[in-house]
Amino acid sequence: MVDHETLANERTELLAGELHERARALNHLTQGPPGLTRPEAAYTILGNLAQTAFRLVQTAEQLDAFLNRELDAERLGHHRGDDPVPTVLKAHDALTKAGEQSMDLGESFRQAQGALADIYGTETEPEAQQPTQGETETLPDERAEDAASDIRSAAKDFPHSIGDVLSGPPAAPSSPDPRPHPKPPHPRREL
Repeated sequence: MVDHETLANERTELLAGELHERARALNHLTQGPPGLTRPEAAYTILGNLAQTAFRLVQTAEQLDAFLNRELDAERLGHHRGDDPVPTVLKAHDALTKAGEQSMDLGESFRQAQGALADIYGTETEPEAQQPTQGETETLPDERAEDAASDIRSAAKDFPHSIGDVLSGPPAAPSSPDPRPHPKPPHPRREL
């Protein structure tokens, strides 16, 4: 016979242990090279840490509610035979404080993330390599011309100019056209 309550408790304990191990692994990965290479990654990590901290508030509240239910149902005892109420009240106070601190921690992570919203990485140009025998050096003007050529090529595949797409819906014709018209493309919105 399988005790489902025991299995549920073991899974919950295991999950809390995994959270600890994940934090340890995150510390290891953010410690140094190669670690982080882009500020966008730091932005994402801060957002995830904020959400984790906010969720820990709920965990603390639920642990407190569990202890209160068990105390009210008189299913708690004390190893020394003492009344469990003062000890559970100490746990209640500590869990309340932990919830408040988790909320503050989440807010601090969220503020740090918000501060990085406009930050991006600038890649440093690698030192110009000398052309090997038989190669010619590509000058900056030639690279810009190549990039412009690539943009013109890509533009052939896109049937509308950016101005047409962003200007909004076309004006209604003076007389209805009986032919079905495809819907105009919607501009992409930044998140």
